[in-house]
Amino acid sequence: MASINTLGWLLAFCDGVTALVDKGRATDVIYLDLGKAFDTVPHDILVSKLERHGFNGWTTQWIRNWLDGRTQRVVVNGSMSKWRTVMSGVPQGSVLGPALFNIFVSNTDSEIECTLSKFANDTKLCGVFDTLEGRDAIQRDLDRLVRWDCALIDEKLNMSQQCALAAQKATRVLGCIKRGVTSRSRKGILPLHSALVRPRLEYCVQLWGPQYKKDIELLEQVQEGGPRS
Repeated sequence: MASINTLGWLLAFCDGVTALVDKGRATDVIYLDLGKAFDTVPHDILVSKLERHGFNGWTTQWIRNWLDGRTQRVVVNGSMSKWRTVMSGVPQGSVLGPALFNIFVSNTDSEIECTLSKFANDTKLCGVFDTLEGRDAIQRDLDRLVRWDCALIDEKLNMSQQCALAAQKATRVLGCIKRGVTSRSRKGILPLHSALVRPRLEYCVQLWGPQYKKDIELLEQVQEGGPRS
């Protein structure tokens, strides 16, 4: 079934592009791949979108229970990290996963002026560029997609999810440093921590800085895993 859906999506997209080319219109196609998108879907935002799509409370709670309670760890050369709670992402290889992801990205075409074709994490933006207006429209659409991709704020302007994602990324990098660097001296670890870990915790922090005690404690735990004074 997946191959049929993929084929239909490609045929529909190519048909639209071919129609423009047959009319002699210069056509631009931009291929977008939301890298690791399946792994970074925030659960809270996904559930809120399910509610807006009309899913009843029972179904929404069932999906939340299916997403929550999962843990994962990393194994490298026989060494295992601690189990960590998975706070984002939809399980790949499942039947429900792609459907949930499609719902999550369903509003990416809001206010889009050109043609946007979506299939899971593969997205194509198509527009004519033989006029200045056409080129400007494509650029405006790209800017809209970038803004959509960068939004990690929920409907109540709660930054907890962004704090959790920042901590998750920093912890992952910190773990790689600890496993890959034998020296534990401050002189050896501090430059790596400053260059690789802190940027994950400080990028645009003026916007999403922690508002709640639990978020502050979460970020402090990551910092405590860095070099000691």
